Amino acid sequence: MGKIALWGMQHGLGVTSATAALAAFIGLEYDVRTLVSQPQRTDGDMERFFNKTINQYNRQFFAIGGLGLDSLERVAKSSKLERNSVKNYTLMVERNRLDLLWGSERLNRPQQGSIEAVNMVFRMAAEYYGISLLDARSGQDNEVSNSLIRDADLVVICVNQNISVLEKYFDNQRKHWPEVLEEKPHLLLMTQYDPMSKYKIKNIANKYKLKAPILTIPYNTSFKDHLNDGDIKGFFARNRFVGSSHENHYFIQEVGRAAKTILHEIGINTKLKRIERGN
Repeated sequence: MGKIALWGMQHGLGVTSATAALAAFIGLEYDVRTLVSQPQRTDGDMERFFNKTINQYNRQFFAIGGLGLDSLERVAKSSKLERNSVKNYTLMVERNRLDLLWGSERLNRPQQGSIEAVNMVFRMAAEYYGISLLDARSGQDNEVSNSLIRDADLVVICVNQNISVLEKYFDNQRKHWPEVLEEKPHLLLMTQYDPMSKYKIKNIANKYKLKAPILTIPYNTSFKDHLNDGDIKGFFARNRFVGSSHENHYFIQEVGRAAKTILHEIGINTKLKRIERGN
């Protein structure tokens, strides 16, 4: 299983929407059991982005307790976590391929033992899921995020085309990174990307002499509208096979490139796992 933490150098970089986009795309396109979660829940954005699907598949469970990370934390502390425990506390988004684990507001003020219990939850998730996509709270001084990064197999660092953010990443990495990130394998993801900007990825790579790929989640109005409508799965389903002249084609292609690169990085054969058209 590949545990992937998505993290931003500062707040406001669209980490949650990027995590949701990658999860929705992978759940639609690849036969891999995938878990997505925003462990430190604040405004409930991750759950809201998938709201229409959650309501469709989980009507009888949606409004009741006994689900999510808080419940699993209690199970972990009682030493009763088993292979299917995490699955049993999630909400289904894509049958047999994508589940959402409701995050915890209590983790914003973690109590003794909570962080280790949460790590136990995601370690046990490895017994069932092929990949976990975790939205880690941005910034340096967050104990929960640092723990998620420490335990991750891969970290996706989110930036945007703001020159101050880019300079933090390229010119002064260690000053703006959690110490636990220094030895971790990582990829660079540019969120809300504008390919018409002077600061497009080719120019950024040349300016900073970067050899590694820069992944992107482009800015897309329809995608943003679907996020607000809680229908992110519907957006990808409706635009899955759009032609090259369609206004959403570039967005779909770039999210697909990012997803494929991430899966390759954690050792998943995307050719074998790709779902054939019509399935």
